[in-house]
Amino acid sequence: MLASVSQAPNPLWFLDRSAGEVTLLLLTVVVIFGIVRAALPTTSPFLVEGAHINLALLTIAFAGLHVLAALLDPFAHLGPIDTLVPFVSAYRGTWLGLGVISGYLYAVAVLSSWPARRLGRPVWLWLHRTNYAAWVLAMVHSFGTGSDVRNNVFLLLSVAAVAVVLAVFLGVRVAEGWSRLPPLWAGAALVAIVTVLALAVWAANGPLQAGWARSAGTPPDLLRSP
Repeated sequence: MLASVSQAPNPLWFLDRSAGEVTLLLLTVVVIFGIVRAALPTTSPFLVEGAHINLALLTIAFAGLHVLAALLDPFAHLGPIDTLVPFVSAYRGTWLGLGVISGYLYAVAVLSSWPARRLGRPVWLWLHRTNYAAWVLAMVHSFGTGSDVRNNVFLLLSVAAVAVVLAVFLGVRVAEGWSRLPPLWAGAALVAIVTVLALAVWAANGPLQAGWARSAGTPPDLLRSP
């Protein structure tokens, strides 16, 4: 049977999980607006870029709430070092560490763009593209660390987020760039599809399987056996 959490979580535990899921969904929308803005720069630029920037800042607010709730909640015994240094946490260290790296990559994209771009466009573009990696790592973090991974609502939202990002990337970004550099965008499309398939296979054979709480690195004192 599934190893499960041994203590009844307090409200901070639920706040932590809820804020984390909202952060992931907001980051998904930020990525979608970014794709549209890059592929179709003349399409409602004020609306699209305004939404992209404001949602990016809102994502930071919910990410901060997610981290703060995790620190204040006594269940997982997380400290400031766990939220700043990847892979040192005793609680699901690998998957928590990927979330930390995702946060740093997202910070690079935001700080290089706001309140004003101070870098040359080629450098800024490559730094801004770290948002893709931040989003992928955030998704892996949410599946690997989250306690709601087998919850139907969580799965529905996560699958929808992945499907929409992939559809927009292929249908807007790749389609727009195909006429100029087909080999480059064929490669980008292949990378995107392989990444999504790899994420699906990993989730099906890892977080969605019984016993993930133990194999993910949950400390033994937080588990109970039937």
